[in-house]
Amino acid sequence: MRLYKVSALFKLGMEDLTKNMSVFIYVLLPLVMGLLYSNLDGISPEYNYSFSVLMNLAVIPVTLMGTIIAEEKEKNTLRTLMLNDVKALEILSAKALICLIFMLLDNILLFFIVGLPMNLFVLYQIPAVFTAIALLFFGAFVGLMAKNQMSAGLLSLPFMVVFLAPLFVQMMGNDLAKKISSAIATDGLMKIYLAIAGNDITFSSIGLPIIVIVAWLVFSVVLFQIAYKKVKVDN
Repeated sequence: MRLYKVSALFKLGMEDLTKNMSVFIYVLLPLVMGLLYSNLDGISPEYNYSFSVLMNLAVIPVTLMGTIIAEEKEKNTLRTLMLNDVKALEILSAKALICLIFMLLDNILLFFIVGLPMNLFVLYQIPAVFTAIALLFFGAFVGLMAKNQMSAGLLSLPFMVVFLAPLFVQMMGNDLAKKISSAIATDGLMKIYLAIAGNDITFSSIGLPIIVIVAWLVFSVVLFQIAYKKVKVDN
């Protein structure tokens, strides 16, 4: 991977975002939800943070990443990059870095909004970053499969619902739903957060959730590679 090309693509991507301010709705949405829930009675800071971070992960790595990739595809920028021997990993790294910065900024602000203890700051951020990386590949896959930015938003919507599902499944208490939900990356993150909140960070409590997140990372990478090769062949 050539870092100078990643840097150039990153700068170009940031410049493009400043011209399309509507994408910042994706960044502001989790913060608005965090502020809203922090003013409601009976909502614990741990639950508020879990909900807001899952909203963040469902929106930025999937919807925003998909929209950015679809925009490059729609403008034929992606085709130009492919023809100029820019590798898939270089394109993905540049776009993923943009989304990862926004995701981290949201998570940090949310941490202070909900008022969690500072000694848990790093513990809450690390698993969120690894989960985000897995979902960024998935978001890139969505962008490659979409015809344009509008279709990317529509295509990412059901996946956004899926990644938010673990929160509602826990409220339902249905055993079958819980088993299905346990295969979702964000469910693994939520279980890790529950272990942190309960001061029960052991292999038995976070081992399986970590495996689920890693499995999603592998799955998403494979999907991205397949979609990228398909688009390259079509071009």
